[in-house]
Amino acid sequence: MTTYDPESVSRIFKGRTIVLGLIIFGLLMSGSLYVFQTINTYQFADTQNALAKAFPHSRPRVEGGRLKGKQENPLTFRVTMAVSFNPHEQDEEIQKMTDRILEIASENLTLEEYEQAELHFYQAVPEQKIIMRDVTLDIKTWMKQN
Repeated sequence: MTTYDPESVSRIFKGRTIVLGLIIFGLLMSGSLYVFQTINTYQFADTQNALAKAFPHSRPRVEGGRLKGKQENPLTFRVTMAVSFNPHEQDEEIQKMTDRILEIASENLTLEEYEQAELHFYQAVPEQKIIMRDVTLDIKTWMKQN
């Protein structure tokens, strides 16, 4: 009669080693994502902080570059901001915010380097779908008008 004794099977890795390894791996991946995000948004930090001061509770997110890195796509300056109103119902307010955002951006970085601006305004209504409005402007045209 043969009996199976689980204690007699030699284990290559102990459970504690695996759990500790997974925790270390998770910390390394989280740290890598943080470093990657910091490097990609470093040049926009001053603009993002200035927008946060000018528009409290807007949670601005600023980034820039070519979409998917392809040369045929225009060099784009992107801002995503939360608003407390429905962005489709307040055209005048959105226009004022658009002008102010681009003014703040031109004070904090070289806006002339970009070909177009994408501004995304959203209202997050609890337990409902997010209401989003996108505004795309040609930077050179905007600079001539202002």
